[in-house]
Amino acid sequence: MRLPGLLASVIMSALLVLSGHAAKAQSLAGKSVRIIVPYPAGGAGDVITRVLAQQITESGGPAFVVENRPGAGSIVGSDVASRAAPDGMTILLVENPFILGSVLHPTGHYHPVKSFDPICYLADTPAVLAVSGSSEIKTLADFLKAAKAQPGTLSYGSTGPASTVHIAGELLKRAAGIELIYVPFPGTPPVVNAVLGGHVTAVIANYSDLKAQIDSKGLRAIAVPAQKRVELLPEVPTLAEQGFKDIEASVWFGFVSPAGTPKDVLAQFEKYFTAAIQVPAVKSKLNAQGLFPSVSCGAEFGKFIATQTDNYTKFVREFDIKGE
Repeated sequence: MRLPGLLASVIMSALLVLSGHAAKAQSLAGKSVRIIVPYPAGGAGDVITRVLAQQITESGGPAFVVENRPGAGSIVGSDVASRAAPDGMTILLVENPFILGSVLHPTGHYHPVKSFDPICYLADTPAVLAVSGSSEIKTLADFLKAAKAQPGTLSYGSTGPASTVHIAGELLKRAAGIELIYVPFPGTPPVVNAVLGGHVTAVIANYSDLKAQIDSKGLRAIAVPAQKRVELLPEVPTLAEQGFKDIEASVWFGFVSPAGTPKDVLAQFEKYFTAAIQVPAVKSKLNAQGLFPSVSCGAEFGKFIATQTDNYTKFVREFDIKGE
């Protein structure tokens, strides 16, 4: 005779559990979500963040608030994000320095794998090796020949030290058996000015940062450290084509959330970002900045971050690169 009461109790418990899950799975639509960009406004990462945020908001998603928190090569903003509540109300834009910063300064800061949950890798821009448009160096072969003929005389500049493009330069030096003077700069514009002024022989930098000067013929691109040619630079050969298959350098852009963010929230972010990056107008805006959409989300992006962390740790040790 007690079975109906017991059955009712079981049903009630099940309903409570289901209602709890339903509460956790509330939609992000209309919510205000903070995106921390650990760089100054106006850079490539800031641009891609604002373009995607606007598209998602206009499509009925969350109302994103972009917060620029630059400093220490992205460590400042990344630290702030790592301490935020894992409730989906704060996410972080990440690029290569997100990993490099943690490798160079491992004590007292975030860990790229343990401190965050991956959302999506969304775009990248390859690095380019370029010389002045007025230089007698026309090709990579010319560059290497000159470097071998004048050991320790030619130079290359990049943002750094301890940047992806700096590492690419060191890998090229080792693989080609040449001596180059490395000149670090606090940003790409001063490197470009130094090359145009004849103070530095070459620059290795992100295509998105060199695009305007390459288009205007101020700079001449002579190689791309990648496996395939840049869509907007079809005439410029890759390093792989010229015998240097293991040298790749590109800056990638993605988003992560503080570790412990509910899976259903992460899934919503994935849906919003993957839909936005496929909108033709968004692609056009990114291409105009030298950025190329390339999507991978969730566990796949997480595996990429872990592999990148291992690779950067190896390169930093090999070349004895020190952070500033």
